[in-house]
Formats: sequence, C-alpha cells, structure tokens
Amino acid sequence: MTDVFALLKNAGFAEGFLLPVAPYTNWTRHRNDGVFHPNTSPLVDDPKEAYPWANAILICVMPYTPYDDETLVASYYPASNRAYHAMKRLLAMLKEQGIRAERAETPYREQLAAYGVGSRMDNQLLYLEPYGTYFNLQGAMLSLPEPVSYTQQCEPVEVCNHCGLCKTVCFGAIKGDYAFEWKRCVHTYLEGDPMPYDAMKWLPSLLGCMRCQAVCPKNPQKTVPIPDEIIHTLDPVAILRGNRKAAGELIGKNLAGPNRLLRQAIVLAANRNRVDALPYLLKLKETEGERFSAELDYAISLLQKR
Repeated sequence: MTDVFALLKNAGFAEGFLLPVAPYTNWTRHRNDGVFHPNTSPLVDDPKEAYPWANAILICVMPYTPYDDETLVASYYPASNRAYHAMKRLLAMLKEQGIRAERAETPYREQLAAYGVGSRMDNQLLYLEPYGTYFNLQGAMLSLPEPVSYTQQCEPVEVCNHCGLCKTVCFGAIKGDYAFEWKRCVHTYLEGDPMPYDAMKWLPSLLGCMRCQAVCPKNPQKTVPIPDEIIHTLDPVAILRGNRKAAGELIGKNLAGPNRLLRQAIVLAANRNRVDALPYLLKLKETEGERFSAELDYAISLLQKR
C-alpha cells in the first residue's frame, strides 16, 4: 500500500491524519445554529453523498511560526497559500501512485477533534501539539485499496482554560465557553460588502487579525522577523498602486481579490495615517467609487483631516 504519510511529507506538510469518511454531526449542528459563515452552506452533512467513491479523508498539517510584528498581516495567510500549493503537489503524487484523490473543503478541525486529535479552544481554533493553534489544514478525499479505521490513541484532553484573553482582544466574535458569532469575526467576515463602519475603525491588519492566537497562553511564544518581501508587497499603499498580482503570489489569488484585499488596504491605509495614499484613493474614487464607496468615504475623510 502506498505510504501516503511519506508522500505528504515530501509535499511539504509536517504530518497528516488518515480518517474514515463519516458525517459531520457536531459541526452540522453548529452550522444550523448559525455559528458559521454562510459560505459553509454548500457543504453536505455527509461527505459520502458528495464523494461516494471515497473511503478515507486525509488531513494534512502545515505549521507556521507567527511574525514578531503582525500589524500588517498575520503569518497565517502566507502559510495557508504554502499549504494550498503543497496539497496540489500531494494530489499529483497520489495520482502518480494510481490513487484517486480530490482536494475537499470539509470542516477539518471538527473532524480531527471528533477523533480525539487536538482540542477545541474558545476562539474556535484547534489546539494541536506541538504547534498550538499555529497551523493550516488541507484535506483530500481518497479511494484506497483498503478501508480506513482510526483508533483513538488517547482520550481528548481539555486544553483551553477559558481564561477569557481571546475574548478580550476580539472584535466581538468570541463569546466564551465555545460560543461564537461569525459576523463579528474579522477573519471570516471582513470580505463583507460593504465593510461595517465599526469594523473599519477597528481593522488592525490586512485580511483579518489573529489576535486571539497571539494572546493565548497555551500557544508557543516563538516568533520570526516579518520578511521584507511581505512588508513591501503587502504595504497598503503598494496595494492601492496596483501590485495585487505580487500579493497573490504570497497569499493566494482568492485572498488577493479586490473584494477582500483592496477593500481592506483602503481602510488600513487610513487607519495607519498613510497620507501618501490619498492620491490613489481619490483615483479609486473615480474608477471604483460605487464598488467601494463606504470604504473610500471612510478613508478619504479620515486622511483629509490629517
């Protein structure tokens, strides 16, 4: 049998978990309660309906180390792009081995937690040794020669001590005791159209913050310097000048789309008092005034007062 774990490491992942195909019972209940973004609605309750040929789910872990300064962008986003491309490499390797495999958008964290891998935290993230919550997950549905069974190696451990720190720094999404409101999560909602005014005032970085991770006492404290390439490419004024192609190479084309990246660069430039952004904002007002009216009005008004 093909060693899928060796393949995933060759693709760039740190480790992976091979799980049976099973319904997302607990996750579905949360979705029906309105906890998750509406973009989750196309996901079927039972993956066997969408992937009747599959007999295994492979979930791969791409860990990362946070930047020492994440006020521009959280290190999660470049890491998620690396993980996406690692999964593309892995799928090609599996195909070469004669294994049918398809990348699948499934609730990976919920699946791992259901099998006793990792522990849920109040910030809705999954804690996984030795990474804490600093990792990205990618998954694929597989058709293997033999069905997969998973034996839980140990009982799930409660890691979150409900200290409330993540709730304190959050925009208002984290309610405590695992309760969550996605409309107040900068990470999941700020591609909204238009961006709410109070969210514009609060926006701390591009694409959504990860403050709930930074303050978590359970997470590793190691950081790395933010790369110069990130600083120059994701500078909000550089984005306003039109370098979204370069940004897409770092964070992925989906995240670099105008509805998310440009919208937030407009707001972040104002919040960072970047008066040098005004000419580009005024030009955007002429060409994209209807599309980004709320964000441009906010940014131009704020910077013209400086």
